Amino acid sequence: MKPTRAILTHSNYDADDYAYLTAKGWSDDEILARWSEEAAHGNGPCHWESASARAKLAVVTGRQQAMRED
Repeated sequence: MKPTRAILTHSNYDADDYAYLTAKGWSDDEILARWSEEAAHGNGPCHWESASARAKLAVVTGRQQAMRED
């Protein structure tokens, strides 16, 4: 699934978060609603940075994830 322009330009967009949510069966409309609600509460994007989060992401998306370096 290719992200829409609304997804790509949303303030809470994160490619890994989008991959996770779409793998879980969420539609773009559902994702936008969730991200908009989170942004309205002052929460930024989910970056999937911890080792356990990266492992969960890999299991759900079926792809291996390299650890991010800061």
